[in-house]
Amino acid sequence: MTDLERRALLGDTEAQRECTEKGIVLPCWRCGGQAEAKQVSCVGRPLYAVFCKKHYCGAYGCAHRTEKEAISYWNTRPAPPIGRCRECANACNPGENIVTCEIFERDMMPDDFCSQFEPKGGEENG
Repeated sequence: MTDLERRALLGDTEAQRECTEKGIVLPCWRCGGQAEAKQVSCVGRPLYAVFCKKHYCGAYGCAHRTEKEAISYWNTRPAPPIGRCRECANACNPGENIVTCEIFERDMMPDDFCSQFEPKGGEENG
C-alpha cells in the first residue's frame, strides 16, 4: 500500500481525490479486499460501479454514469473514529483488565480499538 492510499483510507480528502484522478480504487470498506470498477449495465447509457472482488463480501458502490464517478464515490470515505474501548462513552463498568460494551453487550479489552467510538463527556476525538 502506498502512502497516498494510506492517507486516503484515513480520510484525507485530497489523497482520495488524487487516487481517483490516478484511477486507483481503494480497498473494500467492509473487508479490506481488492476492489475493481466495472460496467454494470449496457442497456441505454452504460453505468459503472465498484465491487469488492471477494465473492463472500458482496460490498459494492452505487452505479454512476462514468467509471471515474464510480471510483470517486467508492474512494470517498470519512476518517475512521479512533479511540480505545476504555475511552469510549459506550463502555460501562470499566476496570483495569476489562470493560463492558453497551453496544456489543460483551466484555472488551480496555486497550482494544473501538469500532463504535464516541468520546466520553464531550471530549474531542483527536
